[in-house]
Amino acid sequence: MRPSSLKAVLFDFDGTLCDTEGHNLALIRGILHAMGAPVTDAELAELAGGDDRVTVPPLLARYGATGTIDDYERERDGCYRTYAEADLALEPGARELVASLRSRGVATALVSTTVARCLLTALDRLRALDLFDVVVTGDMVARRKPHPDPYLRALELLGVDAVDALVVEDSPTGIAAAHAAGCHAIGYAGCSVEQDLSSADEVVSSYVGLEL
Repeated sequence: MRPSSLKAVLFDFDGTLCDTEGHNLALIRGILHAMGAPVTDAELAELAGGDDRVTVPPLLARYGATGTIDDYERERDGCYRTYAEADLALEPGARELVASLRSRGVATALVSTTVARCLLTALDRLRALDLFDVVVTGDMVARRKPHPDPYLRALELLGVDAVDALVVEDSPTGIAAAHAAGCHAIGYAGCSVEQDLSSADEVVSSYVGLEL
């Protein structure tokens, strides 16, 4: 059930507000293939939204790949090329939705596993830094999603209780983190990489005309 008194909406970024996942997964596929891990589409999709240091080592071991997780992360560089160079745009209706929330006095936060260097580069290019009261990135917490730490940190910074907040996510990993933090989770199904949103409390496919 949605909060009876909505005080904050916390958004994921990749695949939720901006369709970066396809760019990121293509980059990751190339890196893994070069390391000797010809991952399947299903294996690649499972990496979306997760912590690479948890999800990638089993793949490297499964394929007997050359190199380590440190080698992989060095090549991936947080997928910085996506955030700095790809043709990015906010999802249709997203900017209007966030602006509408703030005009009603509802706080907004961006809560991402992506590191600050990448996320802030993208937000600057999108002219979207001023849309959020709080930004929490993957390098601001000890444990990333599916742990609740990123959302708990954002709620703490906003001074809002979990029962008064909504989370919008595009992945089962993010939804698990939202639920672990005690928040109602809305799954967003509008981006190009389709993920299992069955664990969400509700699912939306567009922000155009959406009211929260």
